[in-house]
Amino acid sequence: MLALTLISPPPAYAATDADWAWPGMQYDLYKDGAWYSCSVGFPAWNDAGTRYFISAGHCFRSASGTHYVQPGGQGIDVYAPSDHRTPVGFERTYTIPSDDRYDDVSLVEMYAGKKLGGYGWQHIPDTPAVGAVGDEACLAGYRHSTSNCGTVTATGRQQTLEGYPWTVNVSTASFCALGGDSGGAVYNRGGALGVEISRDTAHNDTGSGTCSSSFIPIALVLQILHKQDPSLSI
Repeated sequence: MLALTLISPPPAYAATDADWAWPGMQYDLYKDGAWYSCSVGFPAWNDAGTRYFISAGHCFRSASGTHYVQPGGQGIDVYAPSDHRTPVGFERTYTIPSDDRYDDVSLVEMYAGKKLGGYGWQHIPDTPAVGAVGDEACLAGYRHSTSNCGTVTATGRQQTLEGYPWTVNVSTASFCALGGDSGGAVYNRGGALGVEISRDTAHNDTGSGTCSSSFIPIALVLQILHKQDPSLSI
């Protein structure tokens, strides 16, 4: 497995330490008759040693919000881009919209002995941190060969994803996320800030004007996932 390494002064916080899925790696999934790609957020694990990674929930849904599962009800499989025959994991935990709100988070469980090969960011800061307006915010997503950085521009916003009838609680930043970066890790030298979920296509995709992207704060991500697995750690 080849991985990209963040070049910066050593942080005073913990860093991602996983060999099964580094932040920013591409993973593929088959839904609605076609292949799609998203990005790994933060690798995670629980007290039992089960290996996971966190990503965006909409990666496993249709453009209108329909959730895809396998015939037996298990979450759909994920694959390495280099091998669409052998799955490396599956969507273990997802959120169900309620009260007009949707928490756009999913947890992928790795199959025993499987790893997601490819390019990612090794050992980036992952101590949960709060991103205040003006703080640096960097994105690890597979559409970029290096960290894509900007600043946090707003916190505590409610946003409606295109095509979805529900609102999502987000922070926004000026890094330039692109299609496929969904699920990627948002961080700075202080630690993990959140998980990327959406972008301003008018500016990000064209390179004109100021980029704007949205991410779910890591505190909310972990609050959601701890409801089903209190021992989950990043």
